[in-house]
Parts: sequence; structure tokens; C-alpha cells
Amino acid sequence: MPPKEAIEEFKEIYHEVFHEELDDAEAVRRANYVLDFYKAVYLPVEEEN
Repeated sequence: MPPKEAIEEFKEIYHEVFHEELDDAEAVRRANYVLDFYKAVYLPVEEEN
């Protein structure tokens, strides 16, 4: 789980972009989704030897 400070920052950014308030649980869920998506798209794939 991301630190509380990161969740608060995510909630602020989300509100600025989408004009919606999120509770902590929903913010954690959506932040984790964004992080998982980022990892899937941008992190290098390890090669098998």
C-alpha cells in the first residue's frame, strides 16, 4: 500500500483532473491500478537465459 502522503497527493491530483472526490479506499485502489499499468507498460521485461 502506498504511504498516506502519496494517497493524499493522488487524491488532490485526481480531483484537479476529474473534479471528483475519492475516499481513501477508492484512492488506494485507483492508485494501485495506475502503478500496475505503469509497471506493465514501462518497466523492462527480463530476458530468460
